[in-house]
Amino acid sequence: MTKMLQLHIRNLTPQDAALFRELRLRALQEYPQAFGSSFEEEQTVTLEQITATFATRVAPQNFVAGAFQEDGSLVGTIGFFQQPKRKVQHKGMIWGMYVVPELHGSGAGAKLLQHAIEQARQIPGLTQIQLAVVSSNESAKRLYQKYGFETYGLEKDALITGGKSYDEDLMALYL
Repeated sequence: MTKMLQLHIRNLTPQDAALFRELRLRALQEYPQAFGSSFEEEQTVTLEQITATFATRVAPQNFVAGAFQEDGSLVGTIGFFQQPKRKVQHKGMIWGMYVVPELHGSGAGAKLLQHAIEQARQIPGLTQIQLAVVSSNESAKRLYQKYGFETYGLEKDALITGGKSYDEDLMALYL
């Protein structure tokens, strides 16, 4: 758990775009079954586009947070956005959760998730945070359950990559 104590969690800014892009592409290569985007698609997104997107994100309604080591390297990310339409504004969505494999079990994922939940709780009227996780990812599901997320559904064949389909558990934390 020593590694966990050395991590700094904060929302990413336009200045973090290059670090985010590098880590996001790594995540998509290592775990193509875990994300709705593909490496091939995200590879075409320019640094300028990412920088511009980060400039328009306003926490707590829309942010990407990062876990940084003492040396400044970005080792994990988590995204959150509040649904914008009036009838569904009471819901937020966690997306793009990733921690480098060498830090699995270090508590980095827990710190990122705690940060996202704390930020989301600041949003007036938000009553639930949703996420989707590949059904076979038991360690991620255990982490989400530890923080109060409950499975409310299953999407069969949610993702297809490399000729294989993956189901996703739909989970929500009711605030």
